Amino acid sequence: MKKDTLYLHVGWSKTGTSAIQSQIQAQKDDFLEKGILYPQSLQWPDHSHHPFALSFKGSGAYQSDMSPAQALDKLQQEMDQSPADSVLLSSELSPFYMDNPRFRKFASENFNRIEALFTLRPQSELLLSLFNQLVKDSNIRYSASLFTLAVRNLSWLNYYQNIKHWQEAVGQNNVRAIPYSKQVVNSFFEAFDVPVVFGKTEDNPIVNPSLPTRCLAVLQERGKAAKDNADFNRIRQQVIQLSENVPVEEDKFILFSVDEQQSFDENYQKGNQLLAEMLNFDASTIQKTTYKPVKALHPDFVLEDYI
Repeated sequence: MKKDTLYLHVGWSKTGTSAIQSQIQAQKDDFLEKGILYPQSLQWPDHSHHPFALSFKGSGAYQSDMSPAQALDKLQQEMDQSPADSVLLSSELSPFYMDNPRFRKFASENFNRIEALFTLRPQSELLLSLFNQLVKDSNIRYSASLFTLAVRNLSWLNYYQNIKHWQEAVGQNNVRAIPYSKQVVNSFFEAFDVPVVFGKTEDNPIVNPSLPTRCLAVLQERGKAAKDNADFNRIRQQVIQLSENVPVEEDKFILFSVDEQQSFDENYQKGNQLLAEMLNFDASTIQKTTYKPVKALHPDFVLEDYI
């Protein structure tokens, strides 16, 4: 007998996904009471379902130790043991699952429908947050410029085209967009009619803290000397600690100018508007109106001068 709905929270990165996943895990029993299983066997320690997503398509330094068949078998076993009528999988590393014949067969045999959920924020904001994540990550140690990152992700950040692709696959009424805000966890939970109970969180409310923006260029430069992940983490912590003694007036290196931010966002403005009309949400929630230059310490700045 088929289950009702397979909910796929598939993106985007840096839109509060870690906080959402942590809170869902903390309230997994509340979701279960609503008939929704949040699978436990396919999680990373951060409570995302990245192992499931990466089994279909790896992402740079991150790969799954399972094949698609193994991931689906694991999901099937957990579904068989649960009374829930629906399943929710959450991974911002998700590929377009519908390209995989095995996934399509599994979904059609086990569910009446698929609903795709997307958390969104202004593209220039997301880009800067993604740059921060990649630079601070000891597994990645991103060393290229923010401009390079922007060029490489022009297509990925085209919300309209990507969501339209999903809509064509799962049906016009089976796609939902949730704009990012400080209340994004609440907004996500409202989509499932589950009240948020923050007292049930297992972790610190800031699940995936950013590196201070002013440290990014310095860490990129100093991180080149890291021998391994542990050494990189040591350098990162040292940069953060030493930077606390440096006056903000020394932040003179421009990571992201106002003109660059505006040009980047203008590239997506029309698509964002079409998407808002298509999914019936306020387009202003994913469009910036004010900009300021993003400044940092120069890559070669001598932090030790301020000890």
